[in-house]
Amino acid sequence: MIDREAPILAFDASKGSSHCQGYLSFGKPSSKPIKVAHSKSGMAAAEGISEALERKTGRRPKVVLEATGVYSKPVIRWAELNGLEVYLISPLESAKVRKSKLRPTKTDALDCAVIAEVAYTRSLRRVTPKSSLYSQLYSLSRRRAAIVDRLTASKNQYRKSLDCVWPSLDEACDPFSGYAMWAVGKYGHPERLAKAKGESIAKAMDGAKIRVGRASRQTVASKLIAYAKDALSGCSPNDGEVDALMSAMSDVKRDMEALDEATERLIALAKGLPHFAQILSIDGTGDVLAALLCAEIGDPSRFASRNGLVAYAGLDPTILQSGRNDGLHYSITRKGNAFLRKYLYLAVENMAIHKASNAITEFYSKKKSSGLCHKAAATAACRKLLVCIWGMLRSGTFFDR
Repeated sequence: MIDREAPILAFDASKGSSHCQGYLSFGKPSSKPIKVAHSKSGMAAAEGISEALERKTGRRPKVVLEATGVYSKPVIRWAELNGLEVYLISPLESAKVRKSKLRPTKTDALDCAVIAEVAYTRSLRRVTPKSSLYSQLYSLSRRRAAIVDRLTASKNQYRKSLDCVWPSLDEACDPFSGYAMWAVGKYGHPERLAKAKGESIAKAMDGAKIRVGRASRQTVASKLIAYAKDALSGCSPNDGEVDALMSAMSDVKRDMEALDEATERLIALAKGLPHFAQILSIDGTGDVLAALLCAEIGDPSRFASRNGLVAYAGLDPTILQSGRNDGLHYSITRKGNAFLRKYLYLAVENMAIHKASNAITEFYSKKKSSGLCHKAAATAACRKLLVCIWGMLRSGTFFDR
């Protein structure tokens, strides 16, 4: 927590503006809260409060605000440019303090007082500027996650149109394979494909350099023609549904290309980190998953202990002790980085699927044999894996199989 005699600037950040109030010390506001816009001219008023606090106390004030995502970033950037220490508080902490009042009241002006009380009475996390590499990795990881969500939506729309124009194509082949999407894009409708000859289709695929796996292009062409001749489309070749299908396919290709590009950039950047090779040594972890784990963990030196990293991932247990109830064996808090939990879970799943022989899978099997379901056992293994990663990063060692 911040020294109770230290001056602070409490910000209640929102979209485009914040309410700001200065405090000389705990319980001693220097003025009433004012609203400042997130602009250079708007933040000049906050700078004036900061200078007044420094004159009265002889100490540089510390900036305290809730972690409100993108809304709080302009304030953090302003504080860093002015050489002020920044401390973030969880909105859950301020909500607890607010609800503890006899008459809980929430306004933007009163929130500054709540934020100040949290600053003086709770342990806070100081914001340290991210290195350029870690910042780029984090942004790329989140951008890639957004592209994955968008690709899922575009694939669903493509499948919907495909079921109308090319019904049951997924029973004949993978509808997202290179040759299937090529055939749909070139012919548009199965009736047009049915009129084509196998040799001409194979030659066209060869010219377009379409990959068909282990089968020959002639075999794939014959399979496509056999499907097309038996398919009963839900529309005519000139129907508007065909245009909708082409549009949906265009969206899928765009998102697939964007995903490949973001993934390649993410891996290339992650390889510049000293601990990329360490995380890559973990069973069930390839280049993509290792890069994503590096991006979400960030700079490991910002965690003072393994418990800090576990809490950051939201894998710390919920403790509810009362009477004879020991408060143990509850679910995880989930109040942390959901993306990091997801990627750890994928790593554990890969280990279980490929039956890797290591301490993590042994721990997973032990938990399952004790009566836990697969998900609960895998979640427990995620925590153990994260603790192993912490030890590896601290000691500079690789995963011990």
